[in-house]
Amino acid sequence: MSQFPAVQENQDAKVEEVDQFGMSQEGASPEAFFGNGYRYRHDWGDRNGQHILNLNWGIITPNSLVFVAIGEGASGGGKFIGNARYTLHNVAPNNGVVSIWVNIKWGTPIQLSVDYFVFNL
Repeated sequence: MSQFPAVQENQDAKVEEVDQFGMSQEGASPEAFFGNGYRYRHDWGDRNGQHILNLNWGIITPNSLVFVAIGEGASGGGKFIGNARYTLHNVAPNNGVVSIWVNIKWGTPIQLSVDYFVFNL
């Protein structure tokens, strides 16, 4: 038995395109999915509690789409799911920097590993 709840598939789901103001358009054209994507994994060291972390990266603009995944770093690389709770509260791209607000619920500092994916149109 899986520890995760069952997920019901939605056969009627469709992708919607939004304009620069967040207004929904009817359906998405294939062109809406083309642009430049960049990825990066950063080791923020041993931490616990709440932190706002700023990653300086020249490709980021206020209009960049930045996706972030956080977790406990594994020795030798990668990440794993341990007993600590890692939560990501906010992601805010700006000119040359992306700021994230994380919380690591653990009594002592443990490794924070962050994956960034930046998409620029």
